[in-house]
Amino acid sequence: MGTRKVFSVQLGLQLSIVKYKALVRRLARIGLVLSNLTTPLKSAIRLEIPVMLTLHQFTLFMSSVFLLPLLVSSHPVLVNYQSSTPSHETVPKQVANAQITLGVFSNSTNPDLHTLQALYDGNQKFRESADFQADEAEDESPSFMFLSCSDNRWSPNSIFSTPAGSIITHTNIANQYSHRDASVNSAIAYAVESVHVQHIIVLGHYGCKGVETAITESSKISRLVRKWVRPISAMYAISRRQEIVILRDSRKPRRGQDDGIKTAPPASDPGFRALVEENVKRGVKELRTNTAITQAHARHIKTAKNEDIDVFVHGFVYDESTGEVHNLNISFGPPGKTIPSVPFKALATARNFHRDHDRPGISKGKTWDFGAH
Repeated sequence: MGTRKVFSVQLGLQLSIVKYKALVRRLARIGLVLSNLTTPLKSAIRLEIPVMLTLHQFTLFMSSVFLLPLLVSSHPVLVNYQSSTPSHETVPKQVANAQITLGVFSNSTNPDLHTLQALYDGNQKFRESADFQADEAEDESPSFMFLSCSDNRWSPNSIFSTPAGSIITHTNIANQYSHRDASVNSAIAYAVESVHVQHIIVLGHYGCKGVETAITESSKISRLVRKWVRPISAMYAISRRQEIVILRDSRKPRRGQDDGIKTAPPASDPGFRALVEENVKRGVKELRTNTAITQAHARHIKTAKNEDIDVFVHGFVYDESTGEVHNLNISFGPPGKTIPSVPFKALATARNFHRDHDRPGISKGKTWDFGAH
């Protein structure tokens, strides 16, 4: 270590390896050769002592300073560069004991979040904070079951700030329900017959990636995923809801776009949002025939205290951009029973285009200018 030069540059900006090499090449082109630097100039770069530079050295040094901002971004990093050029100079003690590496720090506030160690540490914190709740959670009887989406970044527990043990959640891509899906049917049977939940909620969310796949049908998406969302694709293809028809029509092939639009619509697109809502409605409608629910409505489930338990089904949509939850106003329950009040804001009733009334031939592939109406 004592026989090698150490060129240490502390930067207040983040510098990638590629950009660093480009900087060296530029400096070489203007005549600044690192191996020929004088001792006063190297000391100045290390910012250890003030020195007097020759006019030629000062000009070259300032040229590098003006070039540097063009090659870097705005995050701090410590760069230590070790030269292989032999030298008999004494290396300062603090540099000799330093770790000679080139490191770029991540923008992430928790760079280890992808490791199992991060999960372990998180569990330790959870145990410390949850110890006093353990007994309460053990006796808690969940009142709600959610059928939610796998790609929703916020769980129902987070969205509704619910305590531990008050929610049962079943997730799949695009929060779908099918009577042929043994997994979701067994989960509902457990929730209704064993846990005695009172509310089952189909929770969709705007920007849903499953619904997006149903719209784009991208070949880049797994074949299994495309098969799973096929019911949504079919609904998208035949829906007469105004927003969906406009979205579908805008993506068709036309002059200058022979293949149509293949990119995904933004989450804010009215047609995309409408399809998310219609998918939730479809799920609630399908639940009307669920065996566990229909049997519960028929035989009037009782609690251990011989109290009636009525099971109600609701359809909600979560808006990730605002945090709001919207009620689709499609709830149902046991025959003859009044639906409990739903405090969430109800969305306006959807309007459909009718085949021969609003747009003659609309289902025959004709392109309409909806902006003119």
